[in-house]
Amino acid sequence: MRHQKDNVAEFRYHKRAYSNEGCCWPMKVFFLQLFRVALIAASLDLGSFANVAPPPDPNASCASAEYQQLKGVSQAQPQSGPASEPSTLMVVAGRKPLNTTQQIKMGQQVTVCIMGLHDWIYKQKRNPDTLRLFIGGYLLTKMAPTAVSPANQEYLNFTLQMDSANSDDWKSWAAIVDAARHSHDNQLPISIGIADSRYIFESNSVVTVPAYPDSWPWLLGAFALLLAALIYFAASTDLLRYVIGEKPAMPKRSPYSLALVQMACWFYLVVAAYVYICVSTHQIHIPMGSVLGLLGISSTTGLAAVFVDKQKEASSKGQRTPLLAERDALKARIAELMAIAPPLSPAAEAELAAKKSRLAEVEAALSQLPPAPSPSTTKGFITDILNDGDGISFHRFQIVVWTIVLATVFVWAVYRNMSMPEFDASLLTLMGISSGTYVGFKFPEKPK
Repeated sequence: MRHQKDNVAEFRYHKRAYSNEGCCWPMKVFFLQLFRVALIAASLDLGSFANVAPPPDPNASCASAEYQQLKGVSQAQPQSGPASEPSTLMVVAGRKPLNTTQQIKMGQQVTVCIMGLHDWIYKQKRNPDTLRLFIGGYLLTKMAPTAVSPANQEYLNFTLQMDSANSDDWKSWAAIVDAARHSHDNQLPISIGIADSRYIFESNSVVTVPAYPDSWPWLLGAFALLLAALIYFAASTDLLRYVIGEKPAMPKRSPYSLALVQMACWFYLVVAAYVYICVSTHQIHIPMGSVLGLLGISSTTGLAAVFVDKQKEASSKGQRTPLLAERDALKARIAELMAIAPPLSPAAEAELAAKKSRLAEVEAALSQLPPAPSPSTTKGFITDILNDGDGISFHRFQIVVWTIVLATVFVWAVYRNMSMPEFDASLLTLMGISSGTYVGFKFPEKPK
């Protein structure tokens, strides 16, 4: 384990040196490579392989070059440690075509060349199914080997495939990818460990972990295209607009609806996140978790806002519409009575007088009602979503702020963890209270 710690320390030193590179970084790279070679050579001289037993035919092993080096070291200096000490394992680069995989990604088969594997399995009677991949400081505890090499070849195959998005390996893989994003050339140490144990075997190998899917440019293009389509239809149609009463005559447009804008925001983020996670992990069954609650709050807010507006519209029409209908009927009957050739019968004259009296009452009642609002028109996106008819309102401002905050947390969590985020119940409750406040204040809102 001491030599493993030395290798990890050297790797971290190597990473820091690259992160602080300046105008002379090529010279730094040259000396760092010399330092790395010297360190590995020094570790060999100190007997890193002293307890690694070769197979009966070392030349057939994927670590044949390392066994040749071990043979030279053994002849040059006496073996350290008791002779009865059991041999250990060590992950090495190996030789093609049985070398340790140099670049890995999800869904791919990973080959790990292991010195001492023959002795460990066939002499010590250890079970290779207990071995697990160890990459960049994270052990994939549920990912057992999918194949064990023939006796003399000494390698294991693993398949990077997640059975469940709720597994610990999913979180470990997300942490591995995040670590690769912050390492030089996306390289991380690779080794093996024992399942349900903290013991990790030595290794002098590194592996490249792509920080993003191969189709990342296409994904960004698709996301940009979807966003552009959403913005285009929002600006040129009534996709995100809603108004009480009649729509304004073209080319004027109705104002934007805050509830519909919020729904569109979460629709876009969830669709983009789902596609990104599917492509990154080769999984289609993605647990939505608290995102379903967030979508539920957004959808309920939108439906409640439309319901309140419809109620206000119905209430306004409920008072005016019957009076208008009665006025039209009275005028029609008065016109019919006045069209009769004189002289009118007493009954007709009495009806005409009654109709005129009632018409005057209806006209007076209509004059007492507030005038019918003119069709609302947009005053700009920001003004529309923040304005409640009397100016910028706080209840609208707070729901906009909370939506931006949660959307930022959502994007960061998906990018870093490659899974739908789990929002705290109290945070969702706070979002629900904010949305409920917005819906409640819509009742006294004036038309925009």
